Amino acid sequence: MSFDHQLGHTTPLQSKENVVEDVENKEKARKLVADAKILASEGELYQSLKYFKKAYKLFPSAKILNRIQRIEEVIAEDEGEEDEDFGFTELDNGLVIYKKLVERLYPHQINGVKWIFDLYKDKKRGGILADDMGLGKTIQVIAFISAMFDMKLIKHILLVLPLSVIPNWEQEFKKWAPGIRIECFHGAAAKRKAILRQCMTKRSVCITTYGLVVTQYQTLGETLHGGEFVWDYIILDEGHRIKNPSKTTKRLHLIPSRNRLILTGTPVQNKVRDLWALMDWTLQGSLLGTQRTFRSEYELPIERSRQKDASTGEIVLGNHMAESLRRLTDPYILRRTKAGVLMANKENKPLDNEKKQVDDGQDMAVVQKQPSFPKLSTKNDFVVWVYLSEVQQMIYQDFIKLDSVKDLLTTHRSPLVYLTILKKICDHPRLLSRKACRELGLDSNNDSVSEEMNASGIEECAANRIDNIPDETLINESG
Repeated sequence: MSFDHQLGHTTPLQSKENVVEDVENKEKARKLVADAKILASEGELYQSLKYFKKAYKLFPSAKILNRIQRIEEVIAEDEGEEDEDFGFTELDNGLVIYKKLVERLYPHQINGVKWIFDLYKDKKRGGILADDMGLGKTIQVIAFISAMFDMKLIKHILLVLPLSVIPNWEQEFKKWAPGIRIECFHGAAAKRKAILRQCMTKRSVCITTYGLVVTQYQTLGETLHGGEFVWDYIILDEGHRIKNPSKTTKRLHLIPSRNRLILTGTPVQNKVRDLWALMDWTLQGSLLGTQRTFRSEYELPIERSRQKDASTGEIVLGNHMAESLRRLTDPYILRRTKAGVLMANKENKPLDNEKKQVDDGQDMAVVQKQPSFPKLSTKNDFVVWVYLSEVQQMIYQDFIKLDSVKDLLTTHRSPLVYLTILKKICDHPRLLSRKACRELGLDSNNDSVSEEMNASGIEECAANRIDNIPDETLINESG
């Protein structure tokens, strides 16, 4: 009897049906796996696990099983952390914070953390922490982030900093909240993609710079699969940098976020318009309207009232609008000075301009344990006069004798470019650009400074080519 006869006439039909069913199941499983990956990238691990299990049931494979096991391990790890008792305390406004952390904060810092949480709780989108330098704005923000992570209220934070302060923030996170995952979206482009993947899939703080925001704003606002990614918080340190409508300001507006926070010691530096720029970004245009509206309603009347020839009516109107603006923005700005903090600490009472008063209750017991804000010693300023070296004096004199510089004095052109060159000469001659070196004739002299400046023709300035220059030579070239 033949093999086909043993199988019977129905076997080919049954095999065909099975193949069709397998193909359909494989396609359904593929779609489920794709959806599961997206959910995992957005931090929805439980839902992602559910989709992966459905896919495995339809089309079992070692690859899907491996993903299921990995997600189960992550979930188990998170649940294990939740079960541990770290010793938390609840402040009077409902904020739950690590007890040992809050005991190290000064009373005004606790009130600052509570104020930021109240903004979040009241759905005010954000605010400006404008404390004096030295009152601990960094620590207050880290304490707030730590509490919000512990309460599982937020997952993803984008922290935008000047490049120079990144090490300080990293150090403060390690000191005050070592359990928080910190990722630096900075450095080599090849590594940044992997770093951003970590930030968007796990509960973490992503640190980046203002410079990278300009070039990478689209990447920072998109998920790994091209959809819109919304940060729970975007926090700007030295946020007064966005007072002007620069590329940085415009690009920061384009990165989606639910809440925004600015840290600055100088919310208004020169003009009332500075305040509008900060509030417009923080509250996403929901409070002060457009710049044109703000200018006509507030800026012009207030600035006019401060002019020498302002009439009595203009002064009254300007003062009225200034007070109106203060009342309007007051709930979104927390400003404390060192003098005010020291006075409040001396009298053992909260500051008048704090948004939340410390009253009797569970929170007061915590506050009473806080260290007193230290009395600051007298500030001493030492003025040290530094004189130009012989090389600097020669180059300086040659520069101000240039025809282009002489022409500048009789025209209305901006002198900023020339002032920048003079500053570079005063700092160190090797900071001069190739163009400035040519104008000064430094590329034709025979001294070591000039030769190196000439050799730096393919570089921006001679400072990039100092590997073979003795330290003593470099030191003697500048005062």
